[in-house]
Amino acid sequence: MDHLVLLFARLTDFAARDRARKIRVQAKAEEDKKKASAQGASDTNGQQPPRPPPMYGMMPAPGYIHLPAAFDQSRQDRLNEANKIVVEDAELETATSAAEQEWADIWAALDILEKAFGPDYQPLSEDHMTALSTPFGPALYYRAYSIACLVSLFYTARIFATRVHPSMPPAAMVAAGVAAPRTAHWANVIGRITAGLQPVSTTAPINPSHGAALMDCCMGIFHAGVQFRDAAERGWTITKLRNVARLTGWQTAALIASGCERAWMAAAEMGRGPPYTRTMNATAKDDRVSGRSRMYQGPPKDNNDRRFIHVNPGTRVYWALGIIGMEEDMQQLKVE
Repeated sequence: MDHLVLLFARLTDFAARDRARKIRVQAKAEEDKKKASAQGASDTNGQQPPRPPPMYGMMPAPGYIHLPAAFDQSRQDRLNEANKIVVEDAELETATSAAEQEWADIWAALDILEKAFGPDYQPLSEDHMTALSTPFGPALYYRAYSIACLVSLFYTARIFATRVHPSMPPAAMVAAGVAAPRTAHWANVIGRITAGLQPVSTTAPINPSHGAALMDCCMGIFHAGVQFRDAAERGWTITKLRNVARLTGWQTAALIASGCERAWMAAAEMGRGPPYTRTMNATAKDDRVSGRSRMYQGPPKDNNDRRFIHVNPGTRVYWALGIIGMEEDMQQLKVE
């Protein structure tokens, strides 16, 4: 477990340091795209578009404006400026190569850890398992709750590492959708492991070790659940997370369920996922989970309108979706 925690720390540190480079790459790609579009608009089939008639008045005629010599840059300055751009591009390429090498080292460490897992870390055979069908397939059982949680977290590390690859977008929510085809297998296995940890009875009390395992498995099902697209898988995930909150008293599980729902709704709004209708838990203490909280509608009436300055003591500020972040949040965040 210590090795896995250290690998999570390396992944988190790498993702935080590589975010600035990803934003630079994205900005450069957008700039190149705009230049290509402008060039294509001005040069269609090798012909210049017709110019509008000249306008004599306050507005100058269209075309290149020759600046006076006193305001124009010297040739040496222009060459230095061009060299600076080349140097920046070279630095960006070097940083990208270094990021790819560092990511490959972390991935190799995950491979070494997986090979170190002995037979004790393998799921039980069918003869020693209780057959349980789930939307992800048959449930997986292990020799101990702790082993099941460790394997689930290991596959979570695989998913996390794939999403923070240097070629992925800087926004983690967007990267989760782009990497979904590659991480689908690991997400499915996490669902099967989580199913094997669920109690047989949802009304009988559970022992502390079982309750701790249910709480630990929420981290894996959260990272896997945000990319689920099947309605049955989504419904199963929300039901089990709320059962964990009810059986253990750990209300963060209910917030994780709400975070998954908000992620599915956001993906549908961006056209990157099927539509989803959020469900409510009327017994939840958090007003946003239970549906008691309502957003104010309509524009502000005047400068003294305080409808948007509202504090609800029945809500909590740490939404599970905040861990992932949205693309707009990443663009607005300017941290060196």
